[in-house]
Amino acid sequence: MVEAEAAVRMPVRGAKLVVVASMAALALIGLALRSFGVADSNGLASPSAEILAFVVGVWLPLFALVYAVSKRRHAGIAIAFCVGLSVNVLFLTHAVPAAALTDNSSIFTFANSSNFDPPRIDMEQHYSPTSSTATTCPGSAGYSWVCSWASDSFAAGRTLEAGTAQADLYLSNNPVPVLRSASNLIGGSNNVCTLTKPANLADGDVMLAACRFRGGTGTTVTSVPSGWSLVGSRVDNGTTISLVVYSHVVTTASSEPASYTWDLSGTVKYAPSLIVFSGIDSAAPVDADAGSATASGTSHDAPSVTTTVSSDALVTYHVTATCTNWTPPAGMTEHSDTTFCSQSAGSNVDMETSSMRLGAAGATGPLTATNADAADGVTKTIALRRSTAPMTCDLTVQVMKPVQHRSTDSNAAADTTSLVINTPGGVQDGDVMVATIGARWTTGFTITAPAGWTLVGSGTNGGCCTMSVYTKAASSEPANYTWTFSASTAAAGGISAYWNVDTVTTYDVQGGNASSGLNATTPVITTTQPAELLVASFMSAAIGTWTPPTGMTERFDRNASGALTASVEQADVIQTLAGAVSKTATITASSSGSTHIVALRSAAGAGYLGSATAQVTSPASATLVSVALPTAAVSFSTEDRLQLDVIAPNDQVNCAASLSYDSVTTPSRLTLATVVPEGIGSLLLLAPALPFAARWWKRRRP
Repeated sequence: MVEAEAAVRMPVRGAKLVVVASMAALALIGLALRSFGVADSNGLASPSAEILAFVVGVWLPLFALVYAVSKRRHAGIAIAFCVGLSVNVLFLTHAVPAAALTDNSSIFTFANSSNFDPPRIDMEQHYSPTSSTATTCPGSAGYSWVCSWASDSFAAGRTLEAGTAQADLYLSNNPVPVLRSASNLIGGSNNVCTLTKPANLADGDVMLAACRFRGGTGTTVTSVPSGWSLVGSRVDNGTTISLVVYSHVVTTASSEPASYTWDLSGTVKYAPSLIVFSGIDSAAPVDADAGSATASGTSHDAPSVTTTVSSDALVTYHVTATCTNWTPPAGMTEHSDTTFCSQSAGSNVDMETSSMRLGAAGATGPLTATNADAADGVTKTIALRRSTAPMTCDLTVQVMKPVQHRSTDSNAAADTTSLVINTPGGVQDGDVMVATIGARWTTGFTITAPAGWTLVGSGTNGGCCTMSVYTKAASSEPANYTWTFSASTAAAGGISAYWNVDTVTTYDVQGGNASSGLNATTPVITTTQPAELLVASFMSAAIGTWTPPTGMTERFDRNASGALTASVEQADVIQTLAGAVSKTATITASSSGSTHIVALRSAAGAGYLGSATAQVTSPASATLVSVALPTAAVSFSTEDRLQLDVIAPNDQVNCAASLSYDSVTTPSRLTLATVVPEGIGSLLLLAPALPFAARWWKRRRP
């Protein structure tokens, strides 16, 4: 009996013990390499933390393994492995971000698709671009744009701790000449040529003012406004007609006079034009110019010029001593086509101004415009030199857990005193529902909402319509709701459900107004927080199809047709930055109507999480810019997503920016900050069980 008991308690010895210890050591080293490799690749662990984890999680347990082998203690081997496993799992837990529903990836790479939460672009995990050609957002580089990416969905219980995320963005900024304004001014008969200052001048703009007048060499310019310089020389076609073009660099826009006047030597027929560009070299704005007198005919060539830098702004002028409209040169955009035709044919005058952006430096070739009447003419070509000075564009990068759309239901009814709308499918307690109800309006007409719904505001048009918007926090919702009316009417409406909305203070600002015609524009509201959801509603007394405002997602578009008619639409979009906003929808049939817009507030722990500034300086191709995003702590519910926004400012002088992504050379991505990862924390439950498992296994041995 004693011998049997001793046999049961006999420890594992010799080669078997070495094998067990070796397996434990290799497993421990493998886990450590995984922990440090992932943490290091994501840049989320400090060197001091790595050194401490390496000592406590690798070296000490390995020394303990050696000691346990020397003492032939199998339980010691298990305990040593348990210590190493615990340390490495804890380290990995605080170094590896949680990914989404199915994996533990911390990196969300931008993909050229919109499957997760359209129209936002996808941020995919475990995605490596394979294309050699990058996609850009926006499609054309510029200023005052917003590009948004949405991650795949998270599982409930995942947590993003307060910390720092990193956005690796491939950005370019290549400002080129930008047309700011072009004036199509009326000519006349006078001894002055007067041009009015444009409304949107900015410091650094370059203006070109042209005046064509009858009289040719017999008419002279006797005075020029201060700060204006003649471009090249004036162009005359005998004593018939002349053209002068002057340039002016705006140094302080607020100090510019209200108008500019050129005095002429006598009263003649004239016609002016004014064109304004930004992004021009203010020290030497004119790269090349040439003028020419053209023979009588219907086709007139502006002469070729040879540019010295790429991406110049090319401007052409075509003038004839007649009264007709022009067809601009091929590839050019016509900005003004003015005539003065109130006199006899012998004193009429017309002029056309066009522009285009050039590519590589070199000769432009002649630029031909045509008109219907043969007459003598003058033409001029001017190439404005683009600015080659480095320009810095400050882009805003922000991460958020956005308000998200759950579902929508809608209905319409004619010749009725009530409207029944089903509760949107899948609504969960805590969702916020937004109902838009539009009905034809008569004197004393009222809409009565079902119990539990709170009126946000209305858009009322005394000539036709009333449209009211309501909210309700979902709680044990019935199958449907009924709105009633004080008189028989045509009504349409719908309910949209959202989550991550503040259920206490549901909305920030709202407003409604009357509208008419094909375009319906909401009043301007000014949001006070980033990441609010705009819900815009539009109603018309006509039967038509709505087109939602640019960038907004339409949730419903319903018509009611009977003795009275009504068309109602609802659409939404995230307002990334706080500020003033208004939205315009269009309908296919013109009539009177009403609009409404409301900004829903994000719930606590949702919405805006953090932002930073990404600076990109020109001239530059797509260059990696990494920005650290301080993030607030947030917990995720099922199907929550993260959204990353890149926002270009309204700065057309310094910004012609774009973001490249989804190519081998431009893998733009977001790496999350410290979080509790999925499937990793559960390994901690394994550690304390190992000694018991080892003891149980040991006792089973004969």
